[in-house]
Formats: sequence, structure tokens, C-alpha cells
Amino acid sequence: MTVRSHYGTGSVILLPKSELPIMSVLLIDGSKNQRTYWADQLKRCTSGYEIVEAPDGQSGLDLYRSRRIDCVLLELSLPDQSGFETLVELVPIASRPRVPVIVLTQITHRGVWELAKQQGAQACFHKQHTTAEELDRAIQRAIARVGQGKYQNIGGSERVNESVPDRPFPQE
Repeated sequence: MTVRSHYGTGSVILLPKSELPIMSVLLIDGSKNQRTYWADQLKRCTSGYEIVEAPDGQSGLDLYRSRRIDCVLLELSLPDQSGFETLVELVPIASRPRVPVIVLTQITHRGVWELAKQQGAQACFHKQHTTAEELDRAIQRAIARVGQGKYQNIGGSERVNESVPDRPFPQE
């Protein structure tokens, strides 16, 4: 472990790869094949992932409430309820998410993606046009964004910290 500290700027702790903290990612998707595929792909990108799988929205919510989850990957088409219902349960106040949610879906309609982002999703990806590396980077950014507070209260009003750009929609 290395600690770098500079007066007035804070400290940075650099951990060797063997000491990197485990990040728990909840993957909510009705397809066992898709859950297995994305879990394997993410573990190949970063060994620091613990992937917890849920086959539907309700079991995903139950898992989220019962353990520490650092990020949620959510398919919008679920067997038991709309992914939007699950999203609203996970992020009741879109401007103040307690957990980052990334939509990873088969749905390609841009309006659906925009609605998901308005409801608190940090990013939206189409499964067929997304690599594990892109998803890994999005998870890292979303955890950092929610962890540091995307919204800051400055002088009694909220301002958005837009230092982390969103990924553009894929070209059709």
C-alpha cells in the first residue's frame, strides 16, 4: 500500500491489485444465459467483482435489501415486473441515488433509455453493442459518481457535478 499526501489536496491511497476491494454487482436479468455471459465477461475484465445474480425484479430487490451492493445491472424486460418498477424501487429519488443502476438491455428504443436515465439510471447499454470493457468502465464511473455525490448543495441550491461524461447512444 502506498499513501500520497499533499498539503491542501488530501491523500490518495494506492492499493496493489491483490488488495483491491471486492465490488459487489447485482445483475438482474430474466435470462440465465445472459446473466452467466455478463458475469463471466466482467470477471475477466476485473477480478475484483463479486457478481450476485437475480432472475427477476423482486428477487433482485430482496438481494439488494439484504446485502451490500455497490452497483446494479438491470435488464428492463423482466419476467415478473417492469424493469422500470425495479429501477424506481432501487432509486426512489432520481437526483439522489443510493446505489448506481446501469441499464443493460435488449431494448434499443432511445426514448426508453432516456426515460431510464430520467428515473435515475447512470447509463444505458444495448447488450448486442456493448463490450465487457465498456461495461466495466461504466460501472467504475457510476460507483465513483454516486459515491462522491453527483449532486452538491452549494449556497442552498443543488448543482450537478458533470465531470464524468455519459456514453453516447450507439449508432444505428
